[in-house]
Amino acid sequence: MNTFNHVMTDKVLKKIEEIEEIGLKKKIKIYLALLDMKGFTMPSQYMDKIEGYKNLFELRPHFHNIEFRMLFFWQGNTAKIIHTFYERGKTKQNQNEYATADRIRNAITRI
Repeated sequence: MNTFNHVMTDKVLKKIEEIEEIGLKKKIKIYLALLDMKGFTMPSQYMDKIEGYKNLFELRPHFHNIEFRMLFFWQGNTAKIIHTFYERGKTKQNQNEYATADRIRNAITRI
């Protein structure tokens, strides 16, 4: 039995369904299973805290040259996956994506 679990917004589920690369989809499933198993103790090569944002983390599945990011926050033992994007190595774009996830998280936690 896993102590941790995850939930995703409808928008995240839709983006994952739209991924055409089968290998990346498989990696995402593996990362989500690891997240459910390891939770907060998941190694940093799979999950990392996003600097400058309180309680905001990213799963970093990749396949060949495709870098995919799944942004989430912890609410108890549940990882709430709220935003995704393709990493393109552009710091400004990444910061915009992190800010978007931060706004989504703030809106969800205010409810």
